[in-house]
Amino acid sequence: MFVPRIVTAQLLERFIFNFRLRPDKLNERLPATWLQPQVFNGWSVASFCVLVLDQVTLWPIPPLINIRTVSCAYRCGAVDLSSSRPVPTVYITDRNADRPLIATVAPFVLKDTIPLVKADVAHSEGVTEVSVSHTDGQRLFSALVHAAPNPGELESEVFDSLEAFVSFIKGGVSSWTPSVQQGMLARVDLAKEDAGYEARTAKVDFSALESLWRDADMTLDSVVRATGGSYRWTYRGLAKADRQVRSDAPADPGFATADLFPS
Repeated sequence: MFVPRIVTAQLLERFIFNFRLRPDKLNERLPATWLQPQVFNGWSVASFCVLVLDQVTLWPIPPLINIRTVSCAYRCGAVDLSSSRPVPTVYITDRNADRPLIATVAPFVLKDTIPLVKADVAHSEGVTEVSVSHTDGQRLFSALVHAAPNPGELESEVFDSLEAFVSFIKGGVSSWTPSVQQGMLARVDLAKEDAGYEARTAKVDFSALESLWRDADMTLDSVVRATGGSYRWTYRGLAKADRQVRSDAPADPGFATADLFPS
């Protein structure tokens, strides 16, 4: 009997740190010939997404035990050319979770590697501190987030407005991620109901992908906070990673810094 591979959760908050980068450099890192970068105003975008979730469970099991987690991933806007009509999609370099249970079980459900990380989202006096590191202590991402002067307006060179950004996020229903099965990409579809989006400002102290993709001219472009709603991840199968991607030098833990304080 077919058993759906579905994970559900309730979103408490989500921080999306958008980095603009050169489309040709993103294209060099996409692992399939049928994936191409999305381009907005001459730029592609790689976003570090941090999600604070609770009531995480495997569907159709009800959330009898309230499992709360901070999960995160680098999310790159792409176009899927594998069918007759190009559709927006997302390339995710890796999903990460701070719960050992999730990091152990999720790869069997979503066929995706889910490394275990240490993650914290702490609020104090109008400032939110986001900190993520690997279990060996090496940093993955760290930032300080502040309220924007006008939360309804997004200062961005990539997106023309906050509404354009929301359309971009909601358009990326499908995602492709390196699978636990070697040489394959796992497709996972995300259905979500975010209740609201607000612009933020931020100081990013470290971003591992910026350090790793040093030739891509990655620059912090904008930051958005989303709140509320339900999330539902559904595994949709595997596809071959038919392209050899470029090899990058190891990340420098002290390399990347970026500021975003729109005037």
